[in-house]
Amino acid sequence: MKMMKHTILASALLAVAACTPAAETPAEGVDVPTPRNPFFGTWELVSARIAPWWDQVGEEPAPDPAFSKFTLAADKSSGPPIVTCAKPQYATNIMAQRALFQGNLPDPANNAAELGVTASDVTVMSYSCAEGAGDVSLDFPMRDDGSILLGLDNVIYTFRRTAS
Repeated sequence: MKMMKHTILASALLAVAACTPAAETPAEGVDVPTPRNPFFGTWELVSARIAPWWDQVGEEPAPDPAFSKFTLAADKSSGPPIVTCAKPQYATNIMAQRALFQGNLPDPANNAAELGVTASDVTVMSYSCAEGAGDVSLDFPMRDDGSILLGLDNVIYTFRRTAS
């Protein structure tokens, strides 16, 4: 009886295995479309303003003149030294307005509206680069299809995608 149960169980497992499709290997020469990353492209500075979380202690923050233009691509990024990287890493996420700029907006709804962010859930790309002795991590909230933001050193930069 015990032997019969084992035989039935083994037969059932073999039947399931026979019906399970094998892992499919893509055909050679087939182009698999890669989704377009909305953050990839060349970005040009539109404006820079003091961040609403600045506590007015110390010297007034000033925009970095190096942040006039930069390019983000899958295999590299270029522009100011902080975003120039031979092998950048990217991740995208959806964040509530209250989480933007590491949660530093004092009045998220009003501050986001002042920055032109109208969506309650915002697409944010996290950029990171670890090269040499440096390790950089930046978040770029997408304001709309053609503009992104960057909060850095108590300044919020607004960039617009260029035609090239």
